[in-house]
Amino acid sequence: MLSRLTRFLSGSSEPTQSANSYQQRLAIYEQELGEPEHSFADTGELRIDIHAYGRDFVPDCEEGSDEGYVLLTNGMSERRMPPTDRADKIKSRAELMWYVRDPTQEICTNLRWLARLPFIDSKSFAFGDRVPLPTPPLIGSEFRTFLFLTPIIGPDQRTAEALTIGGDEVEILTVNLISDRELDFIKTHGLDDFLDLLDENDYPPIFDPKRKSYV
Repeated sequence: MLSRLTRFLSGSSEPTQSANSYQQRLAIYEQELGEPEHSFADTGELRIDIHAYGRDFVPDCEEGSDEGYVLLTNGMSERRMPPTDRADKIKSRAELMWYVRDPTQEICTNLRWLARLPFIDSKSFAFGDRVPLPTPPLIGSEFRTFLFLTPIIGPDQRTAEALTIGGDEVEILTVNLISDRELDFIKTHGLDDFLDLLDENDYPPIFDPKRKSYV
């Protein structure tokens, strides 16, 4: 993997990102999410910026507040992910979204690494896919497996529905961290049962590194 990563970072035969497509994605993001409060620029050849949109995650019909950020990559979809035998079931392009309390450097580094991973390690990401790691990727959390789902919040769904590039629809996948026991539960009982488990436990929309495992 290291040699592939080195080649990827040093140069590639793939075309560099189109400024037009970058701005088109950003315009679609801003139509539903507003102006980003922060943007974290990438200097890599495949430019994957991260935009942070402030949000109160408590619905308008409820009292109180739960403020955080919607992090959304901009650039991952510039390339098609490597083809797989699931090509008829998944979209070939994707961007990643993560709901967080603060857009820390640690979180942004992990998000950008995930967005690069398909092109480093010949992977394709879709709803329900997992990326298990040997150690927890974030300080303060014992969980070490990333799980991709799709947005269920209205503005995020509409953003996903509006994204296209090169004639391809673009999938937005939300980033989640799950425990080893939860990963085993998915393998044993299936993803649908695990999603029911999240509902039963009022799974918080904003990533909580101190969340207890539901299994």
